[in-house]
Amino acid sequence: MPRRQAEAPAIDVRDLTVRFDDVCALDSVSLSVDPGEFVTVVGPSGCGKTTLLRSVGGLQSPTAGEVRVGGDDPESAQDAGDLGFVFQSHTLFPWKTALENVTFLRTLAGREPERDRARERLVAAGLGDVVDASPRELSGGMCQRVAIVRAMHLGASTLLMDEPFGELDELTRYDMAASVLDSWRDSDRTVLFVTHSVPEAVLLGDRVIVMADSPGRIVDSVSVSLARPRAEATMDSTAFTEQVAGIRQILRRHRTTLADR
Repeated sequence: MPRRQAEAPAIDVRDLTVRFDDVCALDSVSLSVDPGEFVTVVGPSGCGKTTLLRSVGGLQSPTAGEVRVGGDDPESAQDAGDLGFVFQSHTLFPWKTALENVTFLRTLAGREPERDRARERLVAAGLGDVVDASPRELSGGMCQRVAIVRAMHLGASTLLMDEPFGELDELTRYDMAASVLDSWRDSDRTVLFVTHSVPEAVLLGDRVIVMADSPGRIVDSVSVSLARPRAEATMDSTAFTEQVAGIRQILRRHRTTLADR
C-alpha cells in the first residue's frame, strides 16, 4: 500500500493518448500516483511503458489528454529540478568524470553539488575506485550505475526510471535495487519505475501497474501487500511468490499473440 495519501497527486495522467502515424501507443491511459509512492509498471514489449514514462517526463507530446507532475506541466517540473530520469542507456556526458556526471545535474538545477555526498553514493554503488574515471573507461554496467547514482543525487521529488537495471548482472542488479529502495525510504521521493521483470516490480513497488498492448493501455493496478523494508529474503517468501504469480496471470489473460496483431 502507499505510504501515505494526499489530495494532490505527484503524478496525474488523464486520458492520455499517444499515436505514431497509424499506431496507437497509448489509448486513454489514466494514472494517479501519490507523493512518496513507489509505483512499478510491467507489460509486454510494445505496450507503451516507455511512452508513458516519456510522456510523464515531458519528452513525448500527447496526442490527447493531460499530464501533470506535482501540479505543474512536466516541462516546468523538469526545469525546476523536480523531475529526474534514469533511461535504459546511461546518457552520461563523455567529457566529465563519474563524479562530475553525478554532481552536474544539481549544479544545473541551481543546487549545491554536494561533492562529498556524491562521492559517498558512488562508493556505496561499488564505484569508489572509478570516481575520477570518464565513461569511456567504464563498462556499460558501471556507466549505468553512475547514471542511477546521478538521478538519486539530484534530489528531485519525482524520479522516472525506465528499466534502469537492464545492463547489470544479477547480483549488482539486486544491490542497486536495494540502494534505490534505501534512498527512497529515507526521502519523500515519488518513483515511477518501468521494468520487464515481474519479481523486480513486486520487490520494489507499493503498487504494480499492469499494461497490455494493441493498443497500449492499463488493465490492472495491483497493491503489493509485502511489509517494508524488503530484503533478498523477501523473494523466498510464499507471499512474494503468490503476488508474482498473480500478476503473471493478469499478463497472460491480456496477452496478444503475434498472430493477433
